[in-house]
Amino acid sequence: MQIRHQDLKEVTKHLLYLYGVKVKKRLSQHFIVDNRLLDEILEHVTKLKPSRVVEIGTGLGVLTASLSNLVRYVVTVELDSRLAGIARDFLSREVGNGVVDVLVGDGVFLLRSGLRGFDVVVSNVPYSITGPLINSIIKSTCKAAILTLQNEVAERLIALPGSREYSRLTVMVNTFMDVELGNIYPPTSFTPHPKVYSRVVVLKRSRAWSDEWRTYEDLIRCLFNQRRKLARKVLRSCLKGSINNLGASKIIDLIEGRRVYQLRVETLLNIYLTLRQNL
Repeated sequence: MQIRHQDLKEVTKHLLYLYGVKVKKRLSQHFIVDNRLLDEILEHVTKLKPSRVVEIGTGLGVLTASLSNLVRYVVTVELDSRLAGIARDFLSREVGNGVVDVLVGDGVFLLRSGLRGFDVVVSNVPYSITGPLINSIIKSTCKAAILTLQNEVAERLIALPGSREYSRLTVMVNTFMDVELGNIYPPTSFTPHPKVYSRVVVLKRSRAWSDEWRTYEDLIRCLFNQRRKLARKVLRSCLKGSINNLGASKIIDLIEGRRVYQLRVETLLNIYLTLRQNL
């Protein structure tokens, strides 16, 4: 179905009316009604040239239908069983057999369970699951993700060391992914209108995740729990005082006089790799 050549707002309005959909605020449900936003997502998908896509948050299946025109296979996951049923009905009329599978369940859990064989994650992200979803994408085997995020969160992903927005999320994302920010969209690009502006974000894999990185994740979490304190003191606390025996001089040179939130991603990586060599 060539949704992009139709009035997306009218298509969505018709489906909501046809099925008597009542939006569940607790699930952060907001449906795309802006053709410009849909076009931007599809443009990024086209550039990445994936074969198999996993979509988190099926909604009514409108974005799913458009994705099916660009890739060989789409698995789409929807937590709301009623919406999943509507999407199945809609997609059965608009998409060929074997191109799309609609699953009922938690998309974050699906990624965490070790889903393999998919190139790209696409999601008009329910804002309530933004953190867990990004974390699961980092730990997946997917080479890229195209997400519609709250603009405030999108800007945190590119925050500079020393800024208020620089956080554990910034560090984890930039350790494993390259971040590209797309256009900003107003609340009117969705129905119902969210209270915030949204932005398209493209994440491209720069480093593969493996279980060996869990120690790094734990270290970053511990450090950023005290992000405004002197890095040397916090690091010693996180390592239970063992910094004196683990490449101490090299590490101290990297962090001396700096607070945790002033440490660059490259510095944090160097600290971790130095510690790992000395364990």
